[in-house]
Amino acid sequence: MRTKRWNKAIMGGFATVTALSMVLSGCGGKEKTEGAADANGSKKETISVSIYDRGQIPKEEGTYSDNRWTKWINEKGPVNVNFVPIPRNESQQKYSMLFASGDAPDLVLEYDTDFLNSLWSQKQLLPLDDLIAQHSTEYKALLEKVPALKTLGTKPDGKLYEIGMVTKPEVLGAMVIRQDWLDKLGLQVPETMDELYSVADAFANQDPDGNGVKDTFGINLSQFATYYIDAMFQNEMFIIQDDQLIRQFDRIKPAYDFKKKLFENGIVDKDFLSDKNGQKAEQDFASGKLGIYLAYRGVISKNFDTLKNTDPNAKVTAMAFPESQFGRFGPDFNPALQMTGAVNANAKNPEAVMKYIDFMVTPSTVETLTNGIEGENYTKESDGSIKPIDEKKNETQMGYLNDYRMFMPKYLLKANSVDGRMLNSTDPIDKEWLAVSAEMDKLYLDPEHPHPGFTHAKFRPSLDKAMTTTFNDGWNNMNDTMAKAIVSGDAYTVDQGVEDVKKSWYASGGQELEDWYKKWYQDNKDSWIFMKDLYTMKFE
Repeated sequence: MRTKRWNKAIMGGFATVTALSMVLSGCGGKEKTEGAADANGSKKETISVSIYDRGQIPKEEGTYSDNRWTKWINEKGPVNVNFVPIPRNESQQKYSMLFASGDAPDLVLEYDTDFLNSLWSQKQLLPLDDLIAQHSTEYKALLEKVPALKTLGTKPDGKLYEIGMVTKPEVLGAMVIRQDWLDKLGLQVPETMDELYSVADAFANQDPDGNGVKDTFGINLSQFATYYIDAMFQNEMFIIQDDQLIRQFDRIKPAYDFKKKLFENGIVDKDFLSDKNGQKAEQDFASGKLGIYLAYRGVISKNFDTLKNTDPNAKVTAMAFPESQFGRFGPDFNPALQMTGAVNANAKNPEAVMKYIDFMVTPSTVETLTNGIEGENYTKESDGSIKPIDEKKNETQMGYLNDYRMFMPKYLLKANSVDGRMLNSTDPIDKEWLAVSAEMDKLYLDPEHPHPGFTHAKFRPSLDKAMTTTFNDGWNNMNDTMAKAIVSGDAYTVDQGVEDVKKSWYASGGQELEDWYKKWYQDNKDSWIFMKDLYTMKFE
């Protein structure tokens, strides 16, 4: 099977991480300005590259188009780069305007793969196969190491259009439980959905904080927590079942029966629907009033400090998602691969763009734009680990760098921190959280308990505009309708909600999308990257 061929190739490349060839040595020299000569005396070519403008760069650092790191790139790199700021929250509108006026940058960097797909369908992107074959060394070597980059970047016409980032899998969602509350009530970490309900009920009704007041919640349902409970029941829109990719409906009812039972018995905050950004749940956890917390790992980490400072005796444990009648699954995660960029079809000098891409994926460039300048931002310990010289200064000088690294092979570097905490920290709260975080990696990056979708959302096949609307409307309608069923008592039941979801789905083109997905799966099941494959993409 073709899937096995590339998967084996990936693992072989990851098992032994070797430095990519250093064809760009000698690019340094005196500070360059636009049109300046390179180290060989040749005039540098000029290209344009997009960069997200998040409005977060410190004033003393300059702007997203002109700062210490854009100067470093232009000084050390083989081309002069004009960085084009793109407002992060309005990126697609800005890109659309730039393409319409003929002013789009030569290299378009964008995290939304659906938008990159739309640019391809509009013939705005340049095929890269010949460009890479004839003018690349570094990125060509990366494609050979990680052939899945080519699989994901290739469009239905058989040509490669996108470049991508290779990193290490990263846990996003997580579930933690108050171990000290479990100990006080004589309970164990729940393994099944029935046990989860029983423990959450005890946390809400048996005064686990010992203050004599009924003021605790068993679990949260706001923001992402509702989707994590869906994941426990495999309540995804499309799943693989009996070697078919199907639109499922039978998982909706058990998932929402569970949520409704939590709501009606006072185990969750009655106002969870109003807590759209999850801030109330954050406050409940941080103040010691929430027993089981479902959220992004970084959010839990941030509030963990407040909890420990409020109650030094609080003890938090990471827990696996409990098992339902459909199996045991895991939370969402960032996979090892992500397609993040493409070359404008109207780029005046694609070869110069490829020079820039090669420079940015070179290990020495990756190291500098991750750790900073040795002697200025960090020193190296005897074991090769990185020690920041001044963390506060580094945050000012480097806190805005991530988007400049959008297609870098970050897996080449050893991590020095997790969730903003240095791995060698001596702070007791940091050390406690790092142990919790390590357990999350063990629990949630387990191929035996994957996230329940058929593939990661970033890797779903491209749909036309009508089917994209059907998919998005189906997802939004399901969540809105079923949320109503949670809070409406007997006036609107879960069974009624499921029937309304089905009716709306088929009235809005759902059958056509189901048929399309069914055929697509049969045509691509031996070549696509599915959820199970993503969990094998680990490297040491």
